[in-house]
Amino acid sequence: MQAPSPLKPLSPRTKWLIALCLCALVMLLEFLTYHMAYRIGYDEGMLTTPPVVVQKSDEKAMQNLSRFMADVFASRESLAGILDNREERLAWIRDPELRTETAWGLTRELISRDGVDRALPAARELIDAGYASGRYRVWAPRADAVAKALLAEHQYSPAYGYLKTAVEGYEKEGMAEPLVRALQTMSSIDQMLNRNEEANVLLQRAVDAAAHLGTDALPVRSRLMAAQGRLARATGRIPESRAYFKKALALCPQPDKTTGDLALASISMGEAMLEAGRKDEARELFLKGLTGSENASYLLNDCLNALRGLARISTEQGNYEEALAYLYQAEGAARGVLPADHAFWAGLYDQRGWVNIMRKAAPEARADFLKAIANSAASPVISAQSLEGLGKAWLDAGEGDKARENLQKALQLRESHFASDVLSLGRVYYSLGLASDMAGDRESALHAYAGAVDSLLKCGEGPERRSLLVQSYLCKAYALCDGEQWKEAVETFEAVLPMLEGEQRSENYKQLGRCYDELGMKEKADACWKESGFPRVRMASPGRRPSGNARSSRR
Repeated sequence: MQAPSPLKPLSPRTKWLIALCLCALVMLLEFLTYHMAYRIGYDEGMLTTPPVVVQKSDEKAMQNLSRFMADVFASRESLAGILDNREERLAWIRDPELRTETAWGLTRELISRDGVDRALPAARELIDAGYASGRYRVWAPRADAVAKALLAEHQYSPAYGYLKTAVEGYEKEGMAEPLVRALQTMSSIDQMLNRNEEANVLLQRAVDAAAHLGTDALPVRSRLMAAQGRLARATGRIPESRAYFKKALALCPQPDKTTGDLALASISMGEAMLEAGRKDEARELFLKGLTGSENASYLLNDCLNALRGLARISTEQGNYEEALAYLYQAEGAARGVLPADHAFWAGLYDQRGWVNIMRKAAPEARADFLKAIANSAASPVISAQSLEGLGKAWLDAGEGDKARENLQKALQLRESHFASDVLSLGRVYYSLGLASDMAGDRESALHAYAGAVDSLLKCGEGPERRSLLVQSYLCKAYALCDGEQWKEAVETFEAVLPMLEGEQRSENYKQLGRCYDELGMKEKADACWKESGFPRVRMASPGRRPSGNARSSRR
């Protein structure tokens, strides 16, 4: 039998109260759960764009993009309009960096459509902003690209400014290879604009920068040495020019095929080869450089030098018509591009004048030399060469007085500016002697021939020096015979005797025999006549002088 429970049974009222409390608790929990879920859903809803809004936003973005692309591809003017108002037209691009890159892309597109002038304001602002943010590595090449576009349209002054900006960026980032190229291009522009001192400074900066490229950059340094040699030659510093070309070949004996601008390297090394007398290699390099630079207008100065180098090779090989063709090609390439007072014109006309001298075209030569003289105010070396050439042209035409007038001017320039170039002095003295002889002024002729001999005796050995010295000695001796100065004539004939061979030597012995006859020195006269192989005769007039048409080496 179970014991009775100590707890009293619940009353119905208590049971209802417990049930009501449980229901209230459940309802409270349901309310709290709903409220929390509502808040979470609300917050998520606030962060999620409703589909309708997304659709409308996408439609607006597509409309902006469609209008933008339509303007970009519609015309150059529409593209320029976007750039002019890019703050407003590109405002729909929220990312600042993306907006800047888009603006640069539009600028580049406008430049590619021959709208470089319209693109310049935007290009300058974008590049300056890029530099202000320190992004030199990105924006320096872009400044370089704008410069090349300007050079393609022969706008050298604005291109120079962008190259200067690029150089600043390359220097800050230590980008040696593009820095060297930009400095050399700036130097070429300076040479085009007759700023030779500035060009020389920039070339030296390029040489210094190339030193950081390592041993693999020997071809680049060689190319720069060749450029310095060309500049020295253009300014009349001939010994210095030859030293530069010699160093260029020592650094890189063979043309480079991998480093830098192949066209520029080929032309520069071609000049060095030409100065070293390696004409076939020089011709090949010049032609290769010209072929590789067809679309590189910034290499115009180098291409003109290549064409003149080819003309020089053709002239030295006797192909005068081919030489003229190269020179006329150079004239056509520079016409309308280089200013009328550019030093190129004086050099071109001077060279063409000497080619016409070689082909016995005195009238054409005179016309070219007059043009050269008119353009050579800033270049004493070209003035001296052209005055000498003009004198030679008048000499070939038989106009002794006109020839002497120009040769005297050439001699004055040589003596005042280039006294150390004794070979050229000797050549001018010799031509002046011929002109004075032609004009009937024997005393002036004697003085000129003596000057030629004295100058050439100070000159190093060489085929041109030997030929000129022989002709000068002989002309001086014949002029002394004209004046019946037999003793001085004997001394002159004997001085030149060791340099003569064959018929010239026999003729010289004959003239010596005649002089000794006039001096009454029978034994010496007999010996000379015997050596000559000629029958002994008593001459009533001086022997025939050597021709005054000896070839000059001027190119």
